[in-house]
Amino acid sequence: MYGVDLANTGHQANVRGPTEDIDVEWTFETEDSLAATPIIVDGILYVGSQDEHFYAIDAESGNKEWSVDLGTSARRTPAFADGNIYVSGSRELLSIDAETGAVRWREDGTNSNPYYPLVVDEATGIVTDDEYIWRFDLETGSLEQVIDLLPDPFEMGVSEAPAIADGIAYVGYEDRLGAIDLEAGEQVWEFENEAGEIFHHISPAVANGLVYIGDVDGNFYAINTESGDLEWKYTDVTEVASSPSVADEFVYFGDGDRAIALDSIDGSKEWNADVGPTPDVKPIVTDEKLYLAVHRFLYVVKAKTGEELCSHEFGSDTGSPHTDTNHAMQAPPAIVNGALYVTTSNNTLHKLKSV
Repeated sequence: MYGVDLANTGHQANVRGPTEDIDVEWTFETEDSLAATPIIVDGILYVGSQDEHFYAIDAESGNKEWSVDLGTSARRTPAFADGNIYVSGSRELLSIDAETGAVRWREDGTNSNPYYPLVVDEATGIVTDDEYIWRFDLETGSLEQVIDLLPDPFEMGVSEAPAIADGIAYVGYEDRLGAIDLEAGEQVWEFENEAGEIFHHISPAVANGLVYIGDVDGNFYAINTESGDLEWKYTDVTEVASSPSVADEFVYFGDGDRAIALDSIDGSKEWNADVGPTPDVKPIVTDEKLYLAVHRFLYVVKAKTGEELCSHEFGSDTGSPHTDTNHAMQAPPAIVNGALYVTTSNNTLHKLKSV
């Protein structure tokens, strides 16, 4: 699912990715842009496109196994559980049989476009939209409103993916961060940004008894999961451009034209790495490596030091800024068996490996 796990850590533990001289092994093209991380199950990639189709692709060869016309854009990262895929379309949720591509159900009861579907247990999924957290039944798709986060009609904006731990969803909305008991549908606590800066453009991560989130004015926070109290705040930031990822003793996020690593317990800066403008895609952490999708550049750096190991430029043979923009990545890569799988906005899914 999006964020790798329910806690939204972005940490693919015990996974080996390429670390030097990476290049494209194969590409798969759709009829419109791609902006999702593909999920990979038993050697099959699953990804949706704005061309209103959803695809199953052999991860080794890049050959299409099947595709299905959903009749709705499917650009969000899907979720998988027990042989079924859960997909957000335009103002609706869908479930697809992973073996055949057959649509199991579709549900259009959300208040606006749903964000990333998350599977929380054997029977239940969670998804946010611009105002609510929704619970959906994995078997039938039936929706139930968990909580209205923004009852004020003049407010709008909710984290696209809450971080979930021990039945509590941590989610940003407007200038607040809330802890929501998913079973009771009640707010446990709420942390308010004193400066009134916006939180909801960031999807938080939770680890070490802390929730990590940044605001649009360049402040990064660690909030105690039990009390909702501020544990520490880091302010030497131009802008918090990406949602954070956290692994072991570090928390990572994009800032202006660099990536930053902070000590996850006390908030002190460990390193920063220059990576070019607007690193707004959530980083992915693996076996001591950090993978950064920055516009049309993919960087691999050492997770503990920020030292660059290698990079790949998409669209390097183009000369037009407009064409270059069409090669941009809008989602983190997926990493399996030494390979990277990444989508770009020029309608293409790529497999990259060390050469």
